[in-house]
Amino acid sequence: MTHGFRDAPDGLRYAESISGPMRLFAATIGLAMFLIPVPFVHHAHGGLRWWQWLLLAACVAVPAMMGLFFLSLAGGRCLRLHFDNRQRCMLRHRRFPWPRHPEAVPYAQIDPPSVLERSSEDGPHYVVRLAVRGERAMHLGSFGWQAEAQEWCQRIADHLQHQPPLPTPMAPTPGSDGAHADPQTR
Repeated sequence: MTHGFRDAPDGLRYAESISGPMRLFAATIGLAMFLIPVPFVHHAHGGLRWWQWLLLAACVAVPAMMGLFFLSLAGGRCLRLHFDNRQRCMLRHRRFPWPRHPEAVPYAQIDPPSVLERSSEDGPHYVVRLAVRGERAMHLGSFGWQAEAQEWCQRIADHLQHQPPLPTPMAPTPGSDGAHADPQTR
């Protein structure tokens, strides 16, 4: 799975993606899982004991559930976020099928982001942790350098803290000099 942050004219965007070959691989495994129960069903007969029927049911149900899991991975959507400064909200397209429409999360409900270090056999990598109050935190990206993760964390924090510009004062109407009789209304 790959990820990417990018700046857009309408705000910061984040998107994960799964390549076509990876989706094909997951779909192939998912479909192959449905073949595992075939020999068990083929050799089933009425003379089996009750515990053998339970074992048969498990040998049919578990691969079928795993097959559905892999097929959902192959056909599932990836997480997409859009930090919309104009509306002061984060639009979230979830990974799972429900809800299918984007969900608007106001900036006020989002906790400040932070950078977490993860370890792997290839060495440490860094993720940006973003949490919506009352929900499980999202871990965005996988950066090889802490400085890069800190940069994107700061950019997200800047978007969350950005205040909308103040309204511009009205221009004086033609023919008026803009002066007021009361000095306190200037």
